[in-house]
Amino acid sequence: MMTTFTLIISLLVCHFLADYCLTTKQMIEAKATGEKLQHIALHAAIHTVLMGIVLLAFGVTTPIAAALSAFEYITHFVIDYCKGLLGRKFPTLGDNTKKPFWILYGLDQLLHLIVIITIVAFAILDLTHNIGT
Repeated sequence: MMTTFTLIISLLVCHFLADYCLTTKQMIEAKATGEKLQHIALHAAIHTVLMGIVLLAFGVTTPIAAALSAFEYITHFVIDYCKGLLGRKFPTLGDNTKKPFWILYGLDQLLHLIVIITIVAFAILDLTHNIGT
């Protein structure tokens, strides 16, 4: 139980670091518009590397950690790209002084949290399976 809680907290810290502390100006601009995909890709890669390191540190097997990291990369890229695309297509969604911006921002974070919980579930399955082997 403590492992699950600690893993969740660790992956949430990874998310915070990658989404806020390690995000460059170029990544912020790319995420806001859905353009310059290389910056969104780099942003998603930072998430992937941090989470992959944590999964391996917790003892998740390399193939499962790699698969979960790939899942993180793809979902993070798609979520951020779509959020930016919507913000560009519908200016109200890109204006942080308007409520729709914050609803979209909240949806973005909710989707990322669902991904993290899914990753934890599969990681715990892997860890549980490896205890008996």
